[in-house]
This record gives sequence, C-alpha cells and structure tokens, in this order.
Amino acid sequence: MDIKKLLEGKNLFTLAISFTVLLAWVSLAKFSSSVVKVKGGDKIGHFFAYFILTILWSLFFFFSKNQNKNLKQSLGIATVLCVFFGIMMELFQGILTTYRNSDWYDIIANTSGTIFAIFIFILIKDKLINFKQNNQITS
Repeated sequence: MDIKKLLEGKNLFTLAISFTVLLAWVSLAKFSSSVVKVKGGDKIGHFFAYFILTILWSLFFFFSKNQNKNLKQSLGIATVLCVFFGIMMELFQGILTTYRNSDWYDIIANTSGTIFAIFIFILIKDKLINFKQNNQITS
C-alpha cells in the first residue's frame, strides 16, 4: 500500500478507530502478570501508546477531506481528544474494574506521549503541508 492510499480519510479513520478500540481494551482487560519486569516499562508503554494514538488521529483530521482542517486545528483536536481519552481510561480503570487502579503517573505518561507526538508534527509541519498540497488525497 502506498503512502497516498494510506493517508486517505477512510483508511486513516479505520486505523485510528481500530487503535483506539485496542487501546481501550488493553486499558480495561485483565491480564496475568508479565514474566519480564522492566522498571518504568508500564509508563513507557503508556507513552508510546498515546504517541501512536495522537499521530493517527492528527493525520486523520489533517488529511481527511471531510474534516477539512489545517494542521494547527488537526493537532489541537487530536490533543484534546487523546488527553481526554487517556484520563477517561484511567478513571474507568478505577471505577469499572476491581483488578486495575487509576494512576496519575499513567495520565502523565499518556499526556507526555501526546505532547511528544505534537512536537514531532511541529518539526515536520512544512513537509506535511507540502505533501498534502502536492498530493490530492481523497476521502
């Protein structure tokens, strides 16, 4: 699959929704203890999960013709949604499960992943804008 096809709105939406559902499931499911313990590994996992989540939603809002958003709007919407989702998942862990706990440090790790993704987008914003302008990506 070429990059232009991947960046079509329907494909990005499918990826973003699928990853969001997977992340919700992983956040709320009961797992047996892992065999390998890495200090801070849980927080690293949170960071990268929300980094990917933010990238997917930012790309969707930016490249989807149905959304018709500029990069700043796309990043703003994705940031709010991803941070809100991370907070809600942590609250749900404490409210809906007996085998998980809410953790403020997880919220910080989630938000840090989101902020890092936004930082990366800002660094490559000119390339993203040029790519969008030079490739008529359809929804």
